[in-house]
Amino acid sequence: MQDKKKTDIQVSIPDYMKGAFAANGVPTKGLLFAVHTDMTIDGDFSDAYVAVDKENLYILYGIEQVVKTEGAKRLVAEYVTKEVVTHKLKDLGELRTDILLSTCRLIGKKDDKETLVLLFTLGYQTFVDRLVKVTKNIEKGEDPLNEVRLDDDLFCSKCGTRYPEPERALCPKCTDKISIFFRLLSFFKFYKGKVAACMAVMVAITVLSLIAPIVGTQFLIDEVLTEGGRFFGLLGGIVAVIVGVRMLTTLFNMLFQVVLAKTMPWIIYDLQIRIFEAMQRLSVSFYTSKRTGSLMNRIGRDARNIYWFFVDGMPFVILNVILFIGIFIMMFFMEWRLALIAVTIVPIAGISFRVLMFVFKRFHHKFWVINSQLNNMVSDSVNGQRVIKAFAREGEESRRFADSSHKQAAVQIDSANTAWTAFPLIYGFMFLGRVAVTAVGSMMVINGDITLGVFLTFLAYLLMLFGPLEFMSTVSNWGARCVDAAQRVFEVIDAKAEVEDPENPVQLDEFKGEIKVKDVWFQYEPAKPILKGLSLDVGAGKTLGIVGKTGSGKSTLANLIARLYDPGEGSIFIDGVNVKALPLQQLRTNIGIVSQDIYLFIGSIADNIRYARPDATVEEVIWAAKMASAHEFIANLPDGYETRVGAGGQDLSGGEKQRLSIARTIIQNPKILILDEATAAMDTETEGKIQAALNQLQADRTTIAIAHRLSTLKDVDSLAVINEGKVVESGTHEELMKKKGEYHKLYKIQMEGLKVITMD
Repeated sequence: MQDKKKTDIQVSIPDYMKGAFAANGVPTKGLLFAVHTDMTIDGDFSDAYVAVDKENLYILYGIEQVVKTEGAKRLVAEYVTKEVVTHKLKDLGELRTDILLSTCRLIGKKDDKETLVLLFTLGYQTFVDRLVKVTKNIEKGEDPLNEVRLDDDLFCSKCGTRYPEPERALCPKCTDKISIFFRLLSFFKFYKGKVAACMAVMVAITVLSLIAPIVGTQFLIDEVLTEGGRFFGLLGGIVAVIVGVRMLTTLFNMLFQVVLAKTMPWIIYDLQIRIFEAMQRLSVSFYTSKRTGSLMNRIGRDARNIYWFFVDGMPFVILNVILFIGIFIMMFFMEWRLALIAVTIVPIAGISFRVLMFVFKRFHHKFWVINSQLNNMVSDSVNGQRVIKAFAREGEESRRFADSSHKQAAVQIDSANTAWTAFPLIYGFMFLGRVAVTAVGSMMVINGDITLGVFLTFLAYLLMLFGPLEFMSTVSNWGARCVDAAQRVFEVIDAKAEVEDPENPVQLDEFKGEIKVKDVWFQYEPAKPILKGLSLDVGAGKTLGIVGKTGSGKSTLANLIARLYDPGEGSIFIDGVNVKALPLQQLRTNIGIVSQDIYLFIGSIADNIRYARPDATVEEVIWAAKMASAHEFIANLPDGYETRVGAGGQDLSGGEKQRLSIARTIIQNPKILILDEATAAMDTETEGKIQAALNQLQADRTTIAIAHRLSTLKDVDSLAVINEGKVVESGTHEELMKKKGEYHKLYKIQMEGLKVITMD
């Protein structure tokens, strides 16, 4: 679908804009892309429509007015044009967006001449950036819509609802619940033999259930207990047959449960593995937009809801459907007139259960949302206990939790009240059907139309018919919960990673580590770019120090080099190859990052150190720890290298955790080493030891060292000063000090600060 859109040049032009351009003499056939902004270049309000073709940029300034169409009871938007502006793309030159205080502007620069093209508020910056991307693609001779997200990719074409996952066109309102259910059934394809065995046993149980009333009622009364019957008086024989049928049914039920117990857990195992593997495949940005409680619910609670439905629900749904059909066949075969009366209760029950399933699905979704919020609160409370206690907010946190818990209880009460009100009413209608059958059947027995055995057997079948209907009333609740859970599970499984392995990766024979960053732009949030056309080079085996103010984009650059994110514009090359063309496995195993944000997994210290290389020996683990100045404190722990850390384990200081992180990177032995404030949490003495170890580690490998303490970067091969997302200065320490620019200013400020601290 996406490829089709990108080859159709009309798909990116909304119809309401297309009509406005056509009305003002702009040829719409060649238009490639259009955006809607909100200001004139004088700063006045206007509905500005901006579109480009391969040669021109067109701007309509006007006002959208809501009018009523002739002969139709609906309102439509009408565009009143005030001004039309046309720019030649070749005259504008290179387009860029500049962010001001509360507005943005689109600037065209050719040679030394700048042209103000557009002025607009911050909220439209993302859309104008796409327009700029289109013009750059035109200039390069590429597909104009290459790597440009279209607005209609974000909204459901049926109802207009924004997709919960922008990367995947799945609308929660329009999703076919039946297709979700059948997709769940696709997990059974790996267990065809066991599923076939279950079906065979279910058919056998159904046949025995249908035989039981005939043997135990009709045959017993009409042929054994009635004079003139073919087996009058042979009571012992019929009792033996009844016991035999019952025993066979019990044995088949036991066999069914055994096969089911050996099949369903593995199916849910496959489902959980698929969810977890999908989460591992997704990009870092996915986790920044999802909270822990929500993700844990999808792996745990949602998978369990699906599990219990397929264990306690689905097999018995199939069993009861087969039984339901078999009972009706038997009833029509025995007495079609009574069967027609019994049939009238089925549509009432079916419609009622369908409505209730929809109602319960809404209850379950509300419950899931509130439960996720509660999990998030618990997670925040556990991880933020020091902050909570420091600000004496225990009472407020308890109140927040109580409020959400109260909402959850209210949803459960509403769901229970609905169930306990609706189901008795449905059972009441079903009872009226039974009364009607009893009345008519009794008259038929009195009139001699049917025998007493046939009538009582028919009533037995009618009671059996109520069993599947009652079960469907219960399973409708389970089914609603299962479909609701499955929809969220498949959202994770189907989510598209923003950073993916290339289809035809370029495998480097030798990873040398030469880095080239060319005109990179990046933003985490719309209209708030972090990097703004940043460029820098690092030779293979060289060390580059990066300095700058907090928030200037230093750590962001490290994430982009390791391809944890992809830049919005520009490119990053390693050994002359764009990182987007390299296999992620080769790229990340050759890039080691020591971050200021340390995370230790639950397990032993040794396991955390060898995380990057699980086959590392104990000797190698100890060597890495010594290199990171961590061996001494590890040896003093209760269990040494087997001491458990992470959640619920040994409490380590920030400096100790950072040293373990450095040891973990040392044992990885990467070709490119990125030190992002690697010694920020350490005292001067420990920092000196680790700095010496890092200097040894940096030999024959490319290193990017990010630090606030400029004294740690004096011996690097070169320095780059980043300010507001750009490299403003570069050179050696001595060269930059002579320039007396931004680096000189930062260095002097730090030296003055150290003098004050020393005097104190």
